[in-house]
Amino acid sequence: WYQRRVRHLQHYYITNLIEMLTRIVILGDSQVETALKTYGFGTILNDRFNSGADVLVRKFPGYTTEWIKLLASSLARNFGSAPDYLIILCGRDDCLRSGTDTRPVTDPDSYRKNLYSIVNKITNEVDIKAEHIILLSPLPVHKMKMESCESNAFSGITVDEWLLKVYGEKTREVAKRFGGQYIDTAALLDRALDANIGQNGIKLTEDGHLEVAEKLIENDRVNRLPLPTL
Repeated sequence: WYQRRVRHLQHYYITNLIEMLTRIVILGDSQVETALKTYGFGTILNDRFNSGADVLVRKFPGYTTEWIKLLASSLARNFGSAPDYLIILCGRDDCLRSGTDTRPVTDPDSYRKNLYSIVNKITNEVDIKAEHIILLSPLPVHKMKMESCESNAFSGITVDEWLLKVYGEKTREVAKRFGGQYIDTAALLDRALDANIGQNGIKLTEDGHLEVAEKLIENDRVNRLPLPTL
């Protein structure tokens, strides 16, 4: 009886603790792979709340917005309780291709429609305010580092920089249309691209993750989220 009672109390307190945490879901393609690393922007957000945030990453490396769109409804149903904030970062894998990847890149209008559909499918499944959805433009690339990276050259990796910029504009349009928030990562990271983008010219460095996290934290609504009290 005593052990059952202890287990019951543990379950009760853990359940209530989870309900009190600020829930943040980060959804995206290969750009969010390292969000929960020690130095990742998701980890920094968690630290912002003194570990009082439940930060979940739903990453789909190699997935285009078309593919993520097909999974959006199912993903939302499996969030558990509705997140307080949803951060979406995709688009890189819509125009990044290796030498063996023969898929066509996503045209800007299709990207816009796909991104809007992702948001629409999620909001149809979970109760989240539009202004609590934050869209980030695709991260910029460091062309010189990317082209000088041996592994990139071996794999024949290319990124259409023009498309990345246009995707950013389309991301802004989508955020404006549904009343969400938008962060222009190109404008944010270009100020110190050498420090923010790593040796392969594609992935964020520790400084880059910090820049993204600080921009999210600067946001008035995120900054005013209540710290949980136990």
